[in-house]
Amino acid sequence: MGAWPSQSSVAVEVESDMILSIRGRPTSRILASLIIIGVVLAATLNPSLFSVEAAEDWGTVVYYLPAVDDGGERGRLIKTELRLTKNPGFKVIAGGEVDPTTENSMKMAFMVALLLSGISWRGVGAEIRIESQGPVAGPSGSLATAVATIQAVSAGGFVDIPREYGIVVTGAVTPGGLAAQVGGIPAKCSAANNEGYELVLPLVNKGDAPRDCDFVGVASVWNVLELMGWPDLGLAIEPTLPKEFNDSMLDIAEFMRSEAERLLEESRGIVEGDLLLDAERSIAESIERSINAEGESPYAAASFAFGALLTAYQLYYSSMLASGGSIDSIVMELERELEGVRAELDSMKHSGSVLYVEMLAVAYTRLANAESSLTSARISLEGGAPPEEVVVELGYVKARLESVKGWLSTAKSVEGLGREISIEELRIIVDMFREYSEVSMDYGKSLVRYMIEVYGMPEARFRPYLAALETLRNEAARYIEENNYVAALGFYRDGVTRTLQVISSAPTEALAEEDLKTYFMESQRIASLLISRASSLGFQSGLAMAYMEYADILNRLGQGVTALSMMEEAVASSILWALAAEALEDSVERGSLEPGQGSPNGTEELASGIFFTIALVLSTLFFILGVYLSSRSFSRSIRIWM
Repeated sequence: MGAWPSQSSVAVEVESDMILSIRGRPTSRILASLIIIGVVLAATLNPSLFSVEAAEDWGTVVYYLPAVDDGGERGRLIKTELRLTKNPGFKVIAGGEVDPTTENSMKMAFMVALLLSGISWRGVGAEIRIESQGPVAGPSGSLATAVATIQAVSAGGFVDIPREYGIVVTGAVTPGGLAAQVGGIPAKCSAANNEGYELVLPLVNKGDAPRDCDFVGVASVWNVLELMGWPDLGLAIEPTLPKEFNDSMLDIAEFMRSEAERLLEESRGIVEGDLLLDAERSIAESIERSINAEGESPYAAASFAFGALLTAYQLYYSSMLASGGSIDSIVMELERELEGVRAELDSMKHSGSVLYVEMLAVAYTRLANAESSLTSARISLEGGAPPEEVVVELGYVKARLESVKGWLSTAKSVEGLGREISIEELRIIVDMFREYSEVSMDYGKSLVRYMIEVYGMPEARFRPYLAALETLRNEAARYIEENNYVAALGFYRDGVTRTLQVISSAPTEALAEEDLKTYFMESQRIASLLISRASSLGFQSGLAMAYMEYADILNRLGQGVTALSMMEEAVASSILWALAAEALEDSVERGSLEPGQGSPNGTEELASGIFFTIALVLSTLFFILGVYLSSRSFSRSIRIWM
């Protein structure tokens, strides 16, 4: 793989009465190695030994929330206390009414933090007391709440973040743990600095800070923890995908490129002028990128080829109209093809290996995209839209149907590879992931409404997202009723993906290139952590790794915004399978699932998967060791950021 960061381990340096450094004296290195070996063996034999849930007590954390008055001129710090209990539930209490945006954002922060900590929220209760004198609104307390939650489950006891670390935090958190934009930065900075604290804010907000503001910009929850002395989350995995998956993607890429060239040739002489020239240029560029990507990322090769095919079908349908063809006949042909693809998809087995389930889940959502676009095209025609404009959407429908056929072909090629998931396991996984997805979508919806009302952002910008949420929810619920958990997973995953992408793209001004790169790298680190955890338990996501490969190529092509959007796809898939592993572990512990159920097919495993999983387990354990050692010495650590 190309230019992935070379971060194979986590350097742990703890300052206390004695110093243990993996990069220190030989005796310390030997001791650290023995500890790591012991942790590897113990965790392999009994992972529950290292579960934070085994701790006697949960923690209480005090932190300040920078707030502004209704006019946005004056800022103040509001003392907030988060207390974690072993009675499941979530409650936000303030001196007045708690706005849905605040409650949804803090619940999202709570769930994100526990996800990143490897703990199920189903066994944890949170009570957040905001010492305000009136109602509270907005998402800006969610980043601090995520940090406080992780601190509470790792350190235990009582922690006062402002007093011990000299910081106050503002920012919204995304369902993937990134730091998102908030308002009122000048007033918040003044309030924090006047009390002697440094303000921690999202990188996207750094341009809003006054020149004399003492602040530091962060891109994620982990960046804040690193300011507090936590070790660098030094995980950057090298995507490794099965040969069968890669071969299928290469076949798809070759087919789409050939088809695009054929359609282009048939359109010449019928379509002329700028329309033809623009299409030729676009198709040639996409084909070149597809061929160049083959050796590095077969999925990227197929994705670039899809772009060529999309343009080619739009041109081809334009040529059909120009030569006297009927728009209605095109629509009718696409309707028949869509129903044929749906019938094939529904006839396939709806359980199987992780890779197989992923491919089918994507096929269902892509088919829904095609159907939605076809419905939109019909409505446009009925409303009197010119056929020349409608063929653009019809070209997308046709190309999307071809991509669905590709996903079905790939599903068949990977069937039986890796860990098998039974119908009952899928039901348990959907039940867990649905909670996360629903909270994500509720949060996204309330946050968008808040941005429209408070920041004055145009509602039209978010209308497609808001409409998509209802469709995704309804489709997922419908498929659950039909016991088609594979399809439901696909729609819930899309809900998380779209929420991640809409929050990441929400800034009112374009991000600086270096900040965009930082957000990209933080998304990559978070995805790597979640993939590591899921893979160590047998849930090796092919999609997450394929998306990471593609995102890396896009990033090197200078398409930073698109690359970040694709990395969010990887994060959504990694969240799904991290939660899947968590859900099945919980079910085994509760006795609702027999140990060993859904074990790998026979005794065979993917050869590459074995080495991949071992490497990921070791990387994760290095990280766990670092967090453990660091959390034991927080109270005696030097504040390295001062």
